[in-house]
Amino acid sequence: MRRLRVTSTLAALLIGVAGCTLWRREVASVPPQAAPAPAPSPAPPRMQFTATAYTIPGKTASGARTRRGICAADPAVLPFGSRIRVEGAGRHSGVYVVKDSGRKIDGREIDLYIADDAAAKRFGKRPVVVEVLGPAIHDSH
Repeated sequence: MRRLRVTSTLAALLIGVAGCTLWRREVASVPPQAAPAPAPSPAPPRMQFTATAYTIPGKTASGARTRRGICAADPAVLPFGSRIRVEGAGRHSGVYVVKDSGRKIDGREIDLYIADDAAAKRFGKRPVVVEVLGPAIHDSH
């Protein structure tokens, strides 16, 4: 009787091992599923602003030198280093980095740096759409 119990236990063990091997082969033959695609990033925020232009050369409030592609904004709305796209500014539409703040800039206002005095005067004051492309970038001016 004891021999029968050992033999039946051994047989059950061998069947269990064989079953695990078969299960592993079945799992291995199932092709892996592709990871789900990441959710699309939300669209950058777009806001209505009033734009003006300035031509004063020199250092900005952030310490950077004035140059093409720099603008001034209210740091409470657009912190220094923010990358923005300006639409509706005619030939001055494009990507800017906020590096300056002006005493008269408050809320949703931006002041685009334009090196040519006559072009800055012609620019005047106009409504624009500002799209925030990225958070503030802290670089070396």
